[in-house]
Amino acid sequence: MNFKISFSPKFLLILIISGCGETNYLLTSDTPQILEGFYGFRWTTPMSVVDSEFPKRTGAAPIDSLNRYNTSNFSEAYFLGGLTSLCQFTFNETGLTSVKMVFNTNHMTFEDELFKLKEKLADVYGEPRESLEILDYRTLPEYLIRYSWAESRLDITLKLDYTVEINAFSFSPLLRPIFNK
Repeated sequence: MNFKISFSPKFLLILIISGCGETNYLLTSDTPQILEGFYGFRWTTPMSVVDSEFPKRTGAAPIDSLNRYNTSNFSEAYFLGGLTSLCQFTFNETGLTSVKMVFNTNHMTFEDELFKLKEKLADVYGEPRESLEILDYRTLPEYLIRYSWAESRLDITLKLDYTVEINAFSFSPLLRPIFNK
């Protein structure tokens, strides 16, 4: 028995448009809108793509000793003209969920690095919201000053040890569910 299979041109066109190809996980800009992604990757990017593409794109060195099942760590990556000492990507089952960058500074250089990075981020994301740590006499503060954008999905923080830290999230930390304690 000979079966003849024929497809209409409309069916083939629909199949090609909808079913073929791979999802594009890479962005063309290093500083895209925070809702779309961050540091050149979409929020849906899997860990394997970041592990292979990030060193190629930035020249960063992988830090395998810090990697866990859901994190990829790199050093010596450039971001907005600054050199990171740590760049950590965190993933879940849907892909990339957060990016953390740490810039080592000291008491003499933190101000220049913090405000240089803040101004460059403000050029892309607009004016930030500034917050100071609320001091409680019973506990040490976590940071000295923080600037945030887009419901805290992006922030830059000056820590107590004078490191400057940038965090970007695929979700809003302010809109997380609140559970009664």
